[in-house]
Amino acid sequence: MNFSEKLRTLRKNFKLSQEQLAEKIGVSRQAITKWETEGGLPDIENMMAIASLFSVSIDELLSGEKLTYAEAKLAYESVTEYDISRPCHFDIHAPGALEINIKAAADEKLRICLSSNILQTIAKDYKVQIDEHRDRIDVDIRRQEQANDLAGKEALYISICLPAALCHKVELTAITQALRLIGTEFPFELDGKSARVILEGAKDHITLNCNIDMDIKALQLPEVIELNQINASSALHIPKNASYYTKIKGKSNRIIFAKDGKPFEYQGDPDASNRIELAGMNAELLIEHDI
Repeated sequence: MNFSEKLRTLRKNFKLSQEQLAEKIGVSRQAITKWETEGGLPDIENMMAIASLFSVSIDELLSGEKLTYAEAKLAYESVTEYDISRPCHFDIHAPGALEINIKAAADEKLRICLSSNILQTIAKDYKVQIDEHRDRIDVDIRRQEQANDLAGKEALYISICLPAALCHKVELTAITQALRLIGTEFPFELDGKSARVILEGAKDHITLNCNIDMDIKALQLPEVIELNQINASSALHIPKNASYYTKIKGKSNRIIFAKDGKPFEYQGDPDASNRIELAGMNAELLIEHDI
């Protein structure tokens, strides 16, 4: 299924006309018609608007993968909302999940949606505890004793919307197959495991502390991507013409480069505002210029 087919399918699943979709993302109906008839692709801003509207990633829109999150219209969900009154640091602990989405929102609410097509008792099996401190909010998404951890890792989707204007930093402790950061302009740190990471509009310092092989896609380079790994080999996919410099810390680490699947020498741009950093021990990072 190519992009035009996916866009048409998503629009019909959400029962939107071309005119209604165009109004929601701020384009003309003719633009929607063009995209749905293979007349071209949206620019990055419109692509992000489409992904946000349908709760999918740009990676899914542009790849041949199944649209699991929105196309399936997940049958079971549990939603928690909490009003945020001042800027703070978010410390989030999540159970094992198939996919975790962290999104920036314009309002002042923390919104956590747990969803699945399989876990029918999701509202009973998972509880959300929120503790507010002076300058920090602790979010603990807890799996209850009767819930199956393996089932959660295979069928639980967690979507966390955070108020963009009130986030100083977000720390996430979790184990998931896929992590997506959508429109985040605040520092973010992962402690745990994620086989895939997709960065869509992430702009600040992204730290990934993860000791498994990762496949990372950065549709736009954030200010800093910092990987802390031990005995792991990961790949970072970035725009073809991205400008950045690299930094290596730790012992026996190395960074190699490729463009369109072929090795090439990259000297780095010392004047660039973006940095890619590899730390830890016995880790290898392939930076692939192929987006």
